Amino acid sequence: MALKSLIPLSLGAVLMLGLAACDEDEQGRILRYEKGTYLGPTDTELSEETLEALRARTSLQGD
Repeated sequence: MALKSLIPLSLGAVLMLGLAACDEDEQGRILRYEKGTYLGPTDTELSEETLEALRARTSLQGD
């Protein structure tokens, strides 16, 4: 009798795991990596203002 009630519970757990594996955030992610190659989205160009702020910060660092 206990086995009959365990079967639907087990099937429900397997179904929940299967649906969790189909999470939309998991779709389209990189699955194969190439050594030494960045495969993510390209970086945006930094504005001249941002570059100047970075230069000012690095000039404050000691040698």
